[in-house]
Amino acid sequence: MGLYDVSIIATGSKVPDAVLTNADMEAMVDTNDEWIRTRTGIRERHQLGKDETVTDIAIAAAKNAIDAAGIEPTEIDLIIAATFTTDLMFPPLGCMIQRGIGAKNAVAFDTNAVCAGFLYAMIQGAQFLQTGAYKTALIVAAEGITRYIDYTDRNSCILFGDGAGAAILRATPHANELDQPQKGLIDFDLGSDGTRVDVAFCPRPTAPSSWLATLSNRDEVTPYIWQDGRAMFKAAVNGMTDSIKRVLERQHIAAADVNLLVPHQANLRIIEAIGERVGIPSEKTALCLEEYGNTSAAAMPLALDKWWRLGKIHDGDLVVFTAFAGGLIWGSALFRM
Repeated sequence: MGLYDVSIIATGSKVPDAVLTNADMEAMVDTNDEWIRTRTGIRERHQLGKDETVTDIAIAAAKNAIDAAGIEPTEIDLIIAATFTTDLMFPPLGCMIQRGIGAKNAVAFDTNAVCAGFLYAMIQGAQFLQTGAYKTALIVAAEGITRYIDYTDRNSCILFGDGAGAAILRATPHANELDQPQKGLIDFDLGSDGTRVDVAFCPRPTAPSSWLATLSNRDEVTPYIWQDGRAMFKAAVNGMTDSIKRVLERQHIAAADVNLLVPHQANLRIIEAIGERVGIPSEKTALCLEEYGNTSAAAMPLALDKWWRLGKIHDGDLVVFTAFAGGLIWGSALFRM
């Protein structure tokens, strides 16, 4: 435990206006609405416009979170942006957000843990706040995934959408010093297995094709997102389930005492399998998959912000966050709101 507790005090989000429905998918590839819904739970997804950027939606989500928190941008000490689809190779998206919101007193950088990016960035930020190095952090996850999709591949193009989500973290005095239950980040569990990079990856166009073929054990490698669906499903369910259980067991907390599960929004079947194995029912699970699809790092904060705005998160609630990504990367975190 650090010098301070770390609480989530506000959230925000932004998605592009353009929508790709399952009917739109039917016009592109051999698929249909029923097939997509029953296998993924996705009804539609949002797509960046031709002149719209990841930076645009990241700044908008950040501003919404700042407004919800009722703070000034100059109060923010730290900005961490989670993404793998930045508009620029450099500077970092975090610096572009700093510029866009006027957070002149903040230090800013990016992190890339793909679909687990928001979870990792939130835990990173919490470490800075727990030590007292900073007081207020802005965590933003933003992705423009549809620009890395092969729209002739029906197994992948139906899954992904664009969007951004944000959260404001603040360091607060230790709850035990105030004779109250600990609030904010209570515990976390993170893991990686780099030996399985071939399960899901997205190459840069500049990467040598011969090296990529060796890495992926495939003859043809295109500059689009690719994943082994079956392997990803099994690894995701096992990884997130085991991670959640480790955190709850360490804290001697029963699944029945968890008020909300905020999982990565990849596939409804994956989310349902995790809930069943851990013992957290569907009515305690934050979902935005149906309307947004898999938005990678942005998926978790989009779901969190949706539930926050619906008034489904209350003071003192125990919330479990969990995510899984290509890498392979996984993790969970337990917060008391």
